[in-house]
Formats: sequence, structure tokens, C-alpha cells
Amino acid sequence: MTDLITTSNNTAMPNTSTLDTPIVMLMTHAPSHPLTKQALECAQSLCANDSKTTDDQNPLTTIDFKIFLYSDAVMLANRLIWLPDDIENMAKNWQHFAMSHDLTIQVCVSAALARGVTDADNATRHQLQGDNLADGFELVGLGELAMHLHSAKTVYQF
Repeated sequence: MTDLITTSNNTAMPNTSTLDTPIVMLMTHAPSHPLTKQALECAQSLCANDSKTTDDQNPLTTIDFKIFLYSDAVMLANRLIWLPDDIENMAKNWQHFAMSHDLTIQVCVSAALARGVTDADNATRHQLQGDNLADGFELVGLGELAMHLHSAKTVYQF
């Protein structure tokens, strides 16, 4: 049975006493949406708790923690996003998070292509000029999300 934790109005953060594995985080909001920052804080909290556990405490690993971007959240994977210094750049923050925790964040390929985010393979396949997928992200189909949800013990949806 999967525990679905849906966040709204700044209410949900991870319950660190029940870090069941595997964990899936599904994100659908644009980089500028407040839940995008809350999702990052949640992910940071999960990874921080992982570093404090021992082998006997069921440590969180990159295999156990999957992050999937869908809908407008795919724009977080665009390595070409630039914002002035007085605006928090959540895309860069998520990119830094993925790299610093050695995570590969999965991105829905159809949603990404529809929003101008592509890797080199899809750019060639669809005759697009260049690619802009940031390091730490990979384009995948919705089947990947379905497989993760099937085996997940906990799902965080932002």
C-alpha cells in the first residue's frame, strides 16, 4: 500500500520517523510556484535524514528516492534558465541539489519537449537546433513513473 502525501498550503513535510523505501516525489508545478520551493526543502530534509542514519536504520539511497517532473515542473531541467540575482532561481537550485546528492531526476519526455526542454538525442530525432537538458536530469516516458509508483511505499506530490 502506498501512502500518498499531497502538499498544499505549506502543510506537509516528510515524516522522518517513517522513512519507508522506496520514496517517489512527483512534481507538477512551474519553477516559480511556491510548492516548488517546498518540494526542494522536503527533498533536502529527506537527504539530510539519510546522512544521519546508520546501516541498521534503513538508509535512503539514490535507488530508493526517485524524483519525477511532469507538466510545468519539467522547466526545472532547463539548463538555460537565467533570472536576475534578486529572484530565486529554483531551476538552478534543483540542478545543484541533483548534482550534490548524486541523483538523476527523471523528466517526462513529452511534457519536456512541449515546453522546449530537450536532450541531444531528442533534438536530433525531432530536428531541433540544440539541447538544453541540465546535468542531473534525464528524459523518460511515463512508464518510468508508473513503475516507481507501483513499488513506492511513500509518494510526495507537489
